[in-house]
Amino acid sequence: MPDFLEPRTRRGEPWALGSVAGYALANLFDGVAVTHADPLIGPLVRGLPSLLLGMALVWKNRTFTQLVPNSRDYMGTRVLLSLVGAGAVSTAGLFAYYFAMRMGGVTITIPVVQTYGLWGMLIAWFWLRERAGRALVLGLGMIAVGLAALSFGQHRGQPISPNWYWAIPLALLAAVTYGLAGALWRDAQLRGAHQSTAILTQFVASIAVALAGLGANGRLTLIATTPGTDLLALLASGILSGIVGIYCIFMALRLMTVARVFAYSALTPLAATLGAYFLLHEYLNGLMLAGVCLASVGVALTQIFRPVEEKQAI
Repeated sequence: MPDFLEPRTRRGEPWALGSVAGYALANLFDGVAVTHADPLIGPLVRGLPSLLLGMALVWKNRTFTQLVPNSRDYMGTRVLLSLVGAGAVSTAGLFAYYFAMRMGGVTITIPVVQTYGLWGMLIAWFWLRERAGRALVLGLGMIAVGLAALSFGQHRGQPISPNWYWAIPLALLAAVTYGLAGALWRDAQLRGAHQSTAILTQFVASIAVALAGLGANGRLTLIATTPGTDLLALLASGILSGIVGIYCIFMALRLMTVARVFAYSALTPLAATLGAYFLLHEYLNGLMLAGVCLASVGVALTQIFRPVEEKQAI
């Protein structure tokens, strides 16, 4: 079927919901894995499916020449450094993310991490000179109140570890690095990088940083000593987030407006939190649930009401 007929004959909602399910399930698998596995192994294993996806896309689109310096299609050193930087900082964020999951679980970590879009918007505002949406201040306020309610509710509840409060700054660090990685990715695409070579370059850098992190901590043996079930959980997370989630969200963007896709994406922390409550038996009370919902609405506002020119560029 021709591409121009698809929006008339197919609906994007199932794809948008598929991306929510993919990312939320990935969070649950991460929560299961770090219960026993060392968090340091997470970024390496989770990044492998995305690396394979990048290799497959480069082969399919025949874009490898963008990575060859002497080729006329070469993307340029500036673009290459942006993508390597995106892989490096996002992997540093993944280390923080997995330690946050170990300390605070899915319920505390994911609503904070999901604010990465806000940080990416702020970074793009200062660095790429993109205008911030009018709802940015309102969304930021709702996120702050929501996270405060989530923290207060957990303080009165049954945290999964005595050091659960450390999960908040660690998850916030992960969110900021994801936002920075998104700004670097956008800079590379605006300068001509094809999506396939961008994915491959970013995840080659990501795997390299993950291995360097293991080596710097003298934990390279974790690759062989981590239980197989935990490795499978991390691989499942990588497939669900790095392949299923990405594919679904790009399909949704082909069939729906950007605002509607981002509105659905804001459901991810709520879906992950409810999944953690029912499947992983993490503690959740009414105040915490209200905080997650409020933070999700704040994230949705900052993403839905983005500048028109930025929406058209996606």
